[in-house]
Amino acid sequence: MVARLLVTKDSGELLFDTSKICYGLVKSGNLAFIENWARYYLKSAQLDPSNGENWAPESDPARGDPAYGFTVTNALSPIVFITGPGCLSGVSRSGSSMTFIYINADANTKFYCFDLMADNIPGSPYLKTRLEDGRISFNSLQPPLNVLAAVQAPAQGNPYPNNVEWRYTTYAGGYNVRRRGSTAPNNSPALDSRVDIQLGGEEYAAYLPWARSAQCLDVSGWPAYGYTVTVSEGCYGRQGGITFMFGTAGATTIGNTPAGPASPPDNAFRFIPQDRFPTALVIRTAGLPFPYQ
Repeated sequence: MVARLLVTKDSGELLFDTSKICYGLVKSGNLAFIENWARYYLKSAQLDPSNGENWAPESDPARGDPAYGFTVTNALSPIVFITGPGCLSGVSRSGSSMTFIYINADANTKFYCFDLMADNIPGSPYLKTRLEDGRISFNSLQPPLNVLAAVQAPAQGNPYPNNVEWRYTTYAGGYNVRRRGSTAPNNSPALDSRVDIQLGGEEYAAYLPWARSAQCLDVSGWPAYGYTVTVSEGCYGRQGGITFMFGTAGATTIGNTPAGPASPPDNAFRFIPQDRFPTALVIRTAGLPFPYQ
């Protein structure tokens, strides 16, 4: 039987348990711009919107939504915590490389990528432990992942009067943020819906293991009666806490929304799933090397 080493702080907080496989930091830094992702328009109002062939991308690539990300190599089961806005839009693979792609982010968004601890980190001295099957469970050369909180996304925001379908915000107690307006020379208009959750006075990073989608009515003046896009969910850390958000989905479809009694007079959201709520994992960024690798 392999011996077990369990290490805690004076407060009793667990640092690591060598009977379990630990995660360690493999890379950190700022997200980098990758490319613009076009939004898709229905070619004609008479066409069937359920047929993907009836949609076409925006003709000007510069008007798309900027995609940011980073690449990690030889990762086994990576998870990524971010500080600063962003919604994970996908992961692409090329050989031994994985690229994590975020929409609604920018070059100020920081990432901390953790993976199963490995025996390929240079340096010494070190403490390494293994499970009975030989897999490494702890390597002191890697900063360990230490999750301090798990926070569930709040319920949806208040409905518009006489219209329970549309909501002012995606989250109760939330607010909306105009990131890009209708008069911007580049990129399509973008509206986020966010809610801040206070945790303390430190800087945090957050990881959302899965996300929901919803619909946004953006009354931006382009066109005059607004348009609808799909929005996707994300969560990020910041100074003092974390923020859940819904922002424009990557390569979303976009459609005009005619004015009328059934439409709310201002920015609104609907189809926000309420039968499931993702839970964000939270870490402190203090003490983690940045940038790393």
